[in-house]
Amino acid sequence: MKRRHLMGWAALAATAFSLNLAVWRPDPFHWTVLVPAAVGLALGLAWVVSIVLVLADKTAIQDRSLGGLNAAVSSLIFLGICVMVYVFVRQWDASWDLTAEARRDLAPQTVRVLESMTQDAQVLCFFLSIEDDLVQIARGKTLRFLEQCKKHTDLLHVEELDPDVDRDRLNALKVTHASPQGTIVIRCKDRQKIILLSGGSPRLEERDFTNALVNVLRESKPILYYLQGHGETDLASEDPQSGGTMLAQLLQAEAYDLKPLTLSITEPEIPADCDVLLIGNLASDLHPRELSAVDLFLKRGGRMMLLIEPWAGVKLGVSQREHLRPFLEEQYGITIGSDFCFAGQRKGKGRWQVELTTDDAPYKDVEEGFGDFKGAFNATHPITSSFDQVVLFEACRTVSKAKNMPPGVAVTELLRTPPDYWGEIDVAGLAEGQAMNRSEDERKGPLSVAVAAVLPVAPDLIREGGPRDARILAVGDATFAMNGGMNTPGNLNFALNAMGWLTQREELIAIRPSAKSDPPLMLTPADKRAITWISTLFTVQLVVIAGLCMYVLRRKHQ
Repeated sequence: MKRRHLMGWAALAATAFSLNLAVWRPDPFHWTVLVPAAVGLALGLAWVVSIVLVLADKTAIQDRSLGGLNAAVSSLIFLGICVMVYVFVRQWDASWDLTAEARRDLAPQTVRVLESMTQDAQVLCFFLSIEDDLVQIARGKTLRFLEQCKKHTDLLHVEELDPDVDRDRLNALKVTHASPQGTIVIRCKDRQKIILLSGGSPRLEERDFTNALVNVLRESKPILYYLQGHGETDLASEDPQSGGTMLAQLLQAEAYDLKPLTLSITEPEIPADCDVLLIGNLASDLHPRELSAVDLFLKRGGRMMLLIEPWAGVKLGVSQREHLRPFLEEQYGITIGSDFCFAGQRKGKGRWQVELTTDDAPYKDVEEGFGDFKGAFNATHPITSSFDQVVLFEACRTVSKAKNMPPGVAVTELLRTPPDYWGEIDVAGLAEGQAMNRSEDERKGPLSVAVAAVLPVAPDLIREGGPRDARILAVGDATFAMNGGMNTPGNLNFALNAMGWLTQREELIAIRPSAKSDPPLMLTPADKRAITWISTLFTVQLVVIAGLCMYVLRRKHQ
């Protein structure tokens, strides 16, 4: 009797030992796993045979050998279930991405681009069929992201391919180099963009995907000329503070073509293919002939972005008069003030730094005169209506709607300072660090610092297929769009939203996706086996041991 029970317990122990080794060893068919499994199976069969033989004696039934057989069968069924659960867990290819990156919704700009699609686009995902952690991370994150995108359009078609198996397809796409961690090809008609996945956390970045999709969907690129020759910001300069390469790269990513422009004083002319003229950070005034060329460009439906550097006073021209500011006010109803936005009660250099937010609290006791605003932003204009980020100006001049508006021009004030700023006239004293107090003739806040103007094009000047209105955006600061200011997400989005409005690309007027992500937790093979063992055999064995302890205690005290 005791020998038979020992045989049964030995069978269970050998089987459990074999299953535990199968989890921890890389090769589940190693002899160290198979030997105890065979011993357990042999002892188990011998135990069952001994029980069956005992059943031939009627007295054995009275000794509850039948109950022992029931227990044996139940134990075998239980072990079978454990084995099936283990196999199921080992083979089940399912996962959930619970990182902040996966839980984050798509950026508003991505959604707008997807919902505005009017033609089919293909996303071909090339991933190697190998058991590599980085490849599996890249594949999983990329396909989950694309599933989110497909919820917003039926025109996005995703296909997963293996670069080794589908080599001809890869060559047909003229992909000369494929990343081992994944290659994404985005196509529309004969236009395509290639994104190579790499790094310690490889995945398809949302901003890379959105920019690539915008590029392939556009049949033509708007051409932006940036003016040179007057001390303007150079978009080719890599200076970490005053350069413009960050803005240039962002514009190129959103399918703009950038070209420098230097006007001839004798025969100034804006190129006919110019869609937007960028004038940023003027250090000297424009010549009247240059302004005539700009005026003709605008009157024909041109678009212009003007960024004023507040510290660089406008130098006098040959006639000892200013030209640019009177021109803008008389022709387009835009008044660029000679005063400087300043908050005297603030300490340190931040007294002329302007932080613009959507917080309405500072404006609650201010008599409104700006129309419908949400904090510092115009809540009705396309550029700022959905804005929810902070825009930071290191300093700025006032830019507002003129008192005497020219006929046909509509000017909208976009941004305003907090109420504790005023328009300081003594800019030279301010630059020298003198103590300033607001005088009666200086304007009190809130002050307008950015405007958008629209002027209908005269019927005889409308070009075939050309715009029917001229558009101007003027901002009282230029440094926010330089390399030093583009690290602020609000500055970046405001500049690109403004460019989207100027070129009438409404799908680009939104908050752009960020690149925030959680680094993946890389598990070693031992870590994976530990998780598998704890989630399957350890839990089951813990329950069995607890049950046996309870059984022994009850037998002892009964």
